[in-house]
Amino acid sequence: MIPKKVILDCDPGSDDAIAMMLAMKSDAIDLIGVTTVNGNRIVPKTTENALRVVQFMKVSVPVYRGCEEPIICNEIPERKPGLPRVTLNDCHGDFLPLPEAEIRTEKEHAVFYLVKTLMESEGDIYVAAVGPLTNLAMALRIEPKIAGKIKQLVIMGGGHCGANASPAAEFNFYADPEAAKIVMDSAIPKVILPLDATWRACLSEEKCKELAQLGTPEAKVAAALVQKRIDNLKVNDVSEHNYALRHQAGTVAGAMLYRYDNHMAPIHDALAIAYLINENVVTELADANVDIDIAGGLCDGRMVADFHNTKKSKDPVTAKVALNSDAGLFTDMLFAALGK
Repeated sequence: MIPKKVILDCDPGSDDAIAMMLAMKSDAIDLIGVTTVNGNRIVPKTTENALRVVQFMKVSVPVYRGCEEPIICNEIPERKPGLPRVTLNDCHGDFLPLPEAEIRTEKEHAVFYLVKTLMESEGDIYVAAVGPLTNLAMALRIEPKIAGKIKQLVIMGGGHCGANASPAAEFNFYADPEAAKIVMDSAIPKVILPLDATWRACLSEEKCKELAQLGTPEAKVAAALVQKRIDNLKVNDVSEHNYALRHQAGTVAGAMLYRYDNHMAPIHDALAIAYLINENVVTELADANVDIDIAGGLCDGRMVADFHNTKKSKDPVTAKVALNSDAGLFTDMLFAALGK
């Protein structure tokens, strides 16, 4: 089997770090580059964290520093209270618990790296985007032709029946709605992994302990990162952590509540890499016309997936949207990769 060439666009972040480790340990992935973006933390911190992971894993993967701000939404400060996340007492922490990076980023900016690498490719590169989509949107604005050069774009973002950054929006799309809309409106072949799917890609405390007991450095670090996510759920009241959760109907809200109440932490971003390794980890995938709210109100950054072409669009399918995932297979994949 020929490994898939993958560029990982991320904002590390604990679940980003696990996604990076999974990509680096999998024989099915050839990670050719990592690009960083403002999201879970500001770019100096997400970039340092990416470098720490590369250094820890002892791999030769170039890291490119990306966009430090969203495209436009922060020009109205009251539109995004709490952003950028300079520092915050949450599941990510400011810096990953790894040695400070002694390696450095490449000189080229992430956006120009994306344009150059994709345009020079044979259309065989996959992109996994697990943070705000600022870098990719800017690359599309500079060179729209990259849309035809991406084999497949796998996005962790949005929520069909769930939200975690506002009453309506998932964090990655909330943090840069215009970027998300630019990408959604592009012709790139897209698979979106929203909260509907990623909230099932989780580990319990028991599984976290089993992961650590595998004994490899990667497994121990990943287990520590997951445990921090679990601990964060214990000390943060769910109604404060997720504004809409207690008032949402449907299976996603139920799944999210179950995991909160039973101290099970999702590893959202790692599902994107798991999907590239084995598509069977997503158990329900539906064609949809996807749009993003950019009006700046309560629904700012909300993903709307139209599965029935209610607008009678000429292009009724702009993405495939995952609605469920196989938690057992995801866990098995994580253990197999990090335990070897």
